[in-house]
Amino acid sequence: MWSMKECSPTLVRKGKRYALHIAYEGDVKLTQAERSKQRVCAVDLGLTNSAVCSVMDASGTVLARTFINQAKEKDRMRQITGKLKQAQRQSGIGAKPNFWRRMNGLQTHIVHDTAHQILAFAQKHSADVIVMEYLGKMRLPKGTWGAKRLRAKVQFWAKRRIQKKVTEMAHFLGMRVSMVNPANTSALAFDGSGFVQRNTKRDVAVFQTGKTYNADLNASYNIGARYVLRNLHKATSEKMWLSLEAKDPSLAKRTYWTLASLIRVQ
Repeated sequence: MWSMKECSPTLVRKGKRYALHIAYEGDVKLTQAERSKQRVCAVDLGLTNSAVCSVMDASGTVLARTFINQAKEKDRMRQITGKLKQAQRQSGIGAKPNFWRRMNGLQTHIVHDTAHQILAFAQKHSADVIVMEYLGKMRLPKGTWGAKRLRAKVQFWAKRRIQKKVTEMAHFLGMRVSMVNPANTSALAFDGSGFVQRNTKRDVAVFQTGKTYNADLNASYNIGARYVLRNLHKATSEKMWLSLEAKDPSLAKRTYWTLASLIRVQ
């Protein structure tokens, strides 16, 4: 850090206290691993877990996986959002700063803890790139209102902050960060058996073969496979890729790429 250029300090207010924040600028050399030797850390920012990570190599072999969750903090967040909506029903929609102060504190802890655990997991298994889903615009579930709608918004804001925090920390350590198309990563089974059925809580996926699997872990496999397939597609001639599509029709659409598609290409 001390070899970097020091920028102008910024005065930041935190509650009743003030602090100086000093930023540093510098050039960081990112990893330049060969495609065949690259290790990918795929991250799915799920609904029930804060993040589910899996490390795989270029051939599609899953080397490690982990689940990241802050159950205690999320339980407190659920209670506070419920009390906030109850207070708004009784006294009207207002600022309610005490509720938002507690919610922001819990959310900041969840974001920072999740980002640090993702980077620690990626470093432990020597990952060259961290892959996540491109979030895009906020899409709230249909038929939600009140506290449930508020929780969906808070969760989306937390995902955005986690992605930003992970990107900053990964670039500082020299790791690359990439985004992939999120369509059907959770809806398709990683073994190529087709679309899955989700339970009410949406944490379990039932494949068409009858296999029961964790939905977020299934999505992380597909996220990592899509990144590897995208790089393979760029490095392959159009004639060769068309011959691969003839053998495996799922390769024709990127939104249907799964871990099974990557394994069949090898």
